[in-house]
Amino acid sequence: MAFMRREFCILLMLSLFPIFSCTSENKSDAKIINIESDVDNWQVANLSSFAKNILYVPLQTIDSLALQGNGRMVFSENLILVRDGKNCLLYDFKGNFISKIGNQGKGPGEYLYISDMGIAYRKEPKIYISQNADLFEYNMDGSFVDKYRNSLLINDTTAARRWEIIRDSLIFGHVDNNTGKVKLKAVIKNKYGKIIKEFKNYDLLNRGAGGPEGEVSIYPFKNLIYYKELENDTLFYLDNNNELISEYVFNLGKYKEPSSERILFPQGPSFFNYLHVWYAFQIEDQLFINCQYGNRFPAKRLTASSIGPGAPETLFNTTYALGIYNKKTKKLFFCKPTSTDNPLFTTGINNDLDAGPRFFPQAQVNDSTLVMWMTSFDLKMHIQSDDFKNNNPKFPEKKKELQDTSDKLTYYDNPVIMFVIFRK
Repeated sequence: MAFMRREFCILLMLSLFPIFSCTSENKSDAKIINIESDVDNWQVANLSSFAKNILYVPLQTIDSLALQGNGRMVFSENLILVRDGKNCLLYDFKGNFISKIGNQGKGPGEYLYISDMGIAYRKEPKIYISQNADLFEYNMDGSFVDKYRNSLLINDTTAARRWEIIRDSLIFGHVDNNTGKVKLKAVIKNKYGKIIKEFKNYDLLNRGAGGPEGEVSIYPFKNLIYYKELENDTLFYLDNNNELISEYVFNLGKYKEPSSERILFPQGPSFFNYLHVWYAFQIEDQLFINCQYGNRFPAKRLTASSIGPGAPETLFNTTYALGIYNKKTKKLFFCKPTSTDNPLFTTGINNDLDAGPRFFPQAQVNDSTLVMWMTSFDLKMHIQSDDFKNNNPKFPEKKKELQDTSDKLTYYDNPVIMFVIFRK
């Protein structure tokens, strides 16, 4: 993701005068988005209504460093950082490989696994990788700089699992409420572990044990950092005074999972009986809401499928629906999904520009660019499908370009990133 820049004097003030205070969740000024009333408001949405361009960027495949699956990706102004279960790789925006960041192992500067990662901009970009509470710093060429032991530690047992580098040197970190009783929801720290700000958790449960409740969304928009937890109904932004401000509240009404169910275990047996808002990315006039519909998702595969030998069969490609909220009209609808065996044609915004995959944003690059990524296998299967062949897009020449891009890939190449640039 792109990261925020601030004047040096602000950074100096923050480092000299740390604030140990908590943020309340006063939602009186927040805008209410009533998902309950529009949960079945399905409409066909076309990319041509929002976007001005699409770019497909295959990540360069090097045999010895081939990525396993899609992994997680972080985007800066011109860099892409990708991790899988073993490696952390750096690319430019054309998909060209730059370097492998560090190594997996037990030696100096090596990590056993990657909890999260980020890019900081100063005179020269630095790459950061976390392993639980430890933070590793690397140069762009992948060489090791330093290790900051326990810098992400919150208490004796909890560390910030998901974090974002803000103002080029500070870390905004999310704290998992795995037991239901964790006192903090987020912190701001420097890389040495010094706490700048604490944010109190008001969503407490009497849960004895558990694990992470789900993914958390932290992204930049209009020089602010936005923050959304899975089980919290609010999208916050971090202002320049380090306060979390409620901007949008998602009203799930009767579709919200009650605390009596959540108390049992994160994402337990009842999870798919309710709706959950995972992400909410945005551009100038629209908010894109990633909503887990669970058992209410209306589209199914035409044939049952399994993720592997011995795994149970399923009739779902996905149970996620994309909501589009118009900030000006305050109207919400959900993109109508399609029953198909093609996972890239099930849900999201219909791609009437080049007949490519439906767009379902996974990350925010800047104020007008959102991205999703897919395996080369899924893209090639989409190009071979009737969903692609029978689609007559607005720009047939771009459809041909996409087919040519797919033809150059093997089924085992690295993922392909779909950049969508929206009109301002």
